Amino acid sequence: MIRWHTVAGFDALDVTTGPIALTMLPQLGGKLIRLQDLRTGREWLWQNPRLPHRRVPPGTSYSLADSGGWDECFPTVAACHYPAAPWPALPDHGELWSQPAQLDLVQQPDRTLLRTRWQGSALPYIFERTITLQPESSRLRFDYLLSNQADRELIGIWSAHPLLAIEQGMQLRLPPEARLHCWLSLPAELRIDRHQLSHPPELRLGERRIDLSRLPDGAAGIAIKLWSDPLQDGWASLHASDGALHFVWDATHLPQVAYWLNLGAYAGDGGPPYTNLGLEPCIGAQDSLAEAVERQQPFLLLPPHGTHSWWLEVMLAPQSP
Repeated sequence: MIRWHTVAGFDALDVTTGPIALTMLPQLGGKLIRLQDLRTGREWLWQNPRLPHRRVPPGTSYSLADSGGWDECFPTVAACHYPAAPWPALPDHGELWSQPAQLDLVQQPDRTLLRTRWQGSALPYIFERTITLQPESSRLRFDYLLSNQADRELIGIWSAHPLLAIEQGMQLRLPPEARLHCWLSLPAELRIDRHQLSHPPELRLGERRIDLSRLPDGAAGIAIKLWSDPLQDGWASLHASDGALHFVWDATHLPQVAYWLNLGAYAGDGGPPYTNLGLEPCIGAQDSLAEAVERQQPFLLLPPHGTHSWWLEVMLAPQSP
């Protein structure tokens, strides 16, 4: 079932397959604001209780529009300068989320396609995302295509940016071989290795050991952003008492995963800290493109007028082992 309505004054597209429901706001960068398992009622996407959906000028800090949901980050995550001439400034969380996405809605007898398209502003590229939904299916497929429109190489990093609602006792699972690097940790006193961490990482705050084998509550008062080396198997999942959210992808073309885990240590609007999880399949070192090129090395490189494609599948399971 497909339905158009409005959310906070913006056009909103609802698509329901039977087991799941998805809602997109094309005018807000193609943001997804609903990913709900209708069998259990669980809403997987986090919504900021204090920050409404709104348009902001390009170049604005993402923290002023961090209303929750799922955005796409390209060509950087952290604000930085493009590390090659002519050195344009790249905004916080990239430039896709702050511009309207062109949406083509395609309805076929056995599937619905949501094709969104963005034209690069600071850099000459076209970014395309197609979400495929099928009747009676609890699986979504995201297909991505990045096209370089320039006569020179294009470099960038990409990250899916779904912010997930979390609760105490959930399990975050990654491939056992995943080796992680720390981009950010809060507070400053939090002790964590910076490189070659296994999952879950070992954390200490003063004399207290923080166990992440199951997620603690917001009283933990910590936040970490980690990103992985290239993986052999592309998958990640979040497990709750009444279901699970599974991500699966081809690690040949989408090689990495990152996560931002906020357990009561951060709030973008300066208010009381909240809890959420960004579980983020990604291409390139997080979060700054400049640092990815200058220090860590993993990043996406497209030849002149070249393309790169990748895919990601999302499945909602009503029961979690």
